[in-house]
Amino acid sequence: MAETEVIKKALLAVQGDDLDAARDALFAALTDHPDRLDLVHTLAIIELQSGRPDHALDLAEKAAAVLSERREPDDLKLLPAILLAAGAACEELDRPIAAEKVYNQILELEPGHPLASQGMGHLLLAWGRSEEGIEILQSVVDQGTDDPRFIEATTKLIAGIKNFNGEDLHPRNFIDAHQGGYCEFFNHHADRTAADGWIAEAARMHRDEQGNLVPSIGEGARPYAAARVDLVDPTTGKAGLVGDEPMIVALAGHEIVAQAPILFEWPNSDFPTWGSSQVPWNLLNISIVFEGNLPEEQVDSTIGDWYTAGFDGAFGSPDRGRFHSITPPMPVGENGVRYDLDCGRAETSAVDDLLKRLSVLHSSHPIAVVMIGRGFVPTS
Repeated sequence: MAETEVIKKALLAVQGDDLDAARDALFAALTDHPDRLDLVHTLAIIELQSGRPDHALDLAEKAAAVLSERREPDDLKLLPAILLAAGAACEELDRPIAAEKVYNQILELEPGHPLASQGMGHLLLAWGRSEEGIEILQSVVDQGTDDPRFIEATTKLIAGIKNFNGEDLHPRNFIDAHQGGYCEFFNHHADRTAADGWIAEAARMHRDEQGNLVPSIGEGARPYAAARVDLVDPTTGKAGLVGDEPMIVALAGHEIVAQAPILFEWPNSDFPTWGSSQVPWNLLNISIVFEGNLPEEQVDSTIGDWYTAGFDGAFGSPDRGRFHSITPPMPVGENGVRYDLDCGRAETSAVDDLLKRLSVLHSSHPIAVVMIGRGFVPTS
């Protein structure tokens, strides 16, 4: 197959909706033409869209190294685009320091590069560095060389952040909005299916060797990680899920701020605490970083007791409002850990209770920072 044919086939595949077909076609084209770094860039984007940021980063880094070494005029024009893919992959892999380095590399090559500036600005907003982020995004607006639609959206975002701060609101307002929106959505489906006998928030159970009903704990899960299903048909055992994606809910009057994760300081806490503008109640992210070594047993015990209380209804009512599931702890750097949980229809008092428990833990194992919701854990 001639070069133009194999590459044309790959580019046509990229224009379609089938990411796997596009990926296969690009691999085929690069097998014959490994020097086509523009195709490597396209493949890196496909990998990002397919949820493989590690593959995308590997491709982008290797291509950037080749471009930097050759330093031919046409290659250097492609380099910023390759680096942008690397920066996006770093963000997906929760490596904000690496992402910042990549965006700075682009801005050294092309000062004021609009896409790199946008990437850097949004990275800093999600990292608790709002003033720096706003300053960079404002430079994009002032420069006026970006797409007018992006400039307009950026202008509105900057104004939205300033309005939120100007009204002296608390980041827990975002939690209230997400919990309220998700619970309203959940109630709608629970009420509609109740007429057919479906039960909401039923615990997953099984009988032990003595014949007693006990919670079912998934393989690899913590001993306390009992789980509930959103809805279940008791006649068939069929389970139903209320929303198959994390539900982002905007705070009334501050809708623009919910379009991206932005961290705001949580005042009057015993340790540095940050709340995000994106805190989906059906996939709540809790990140805890310690000043010293991670006290694995102590933090897991604290989270386990808190989760068990929520699972048993401490933040709800006798027949509703219980935690549904929690992940095993995931590492955050060397001294941190993150848990993700489906809070079901539990009340937002659950977050206040968590912070109280963490304050007790903080007295013996100093906490450097806590982040509630989406974003990158701020560093000192």
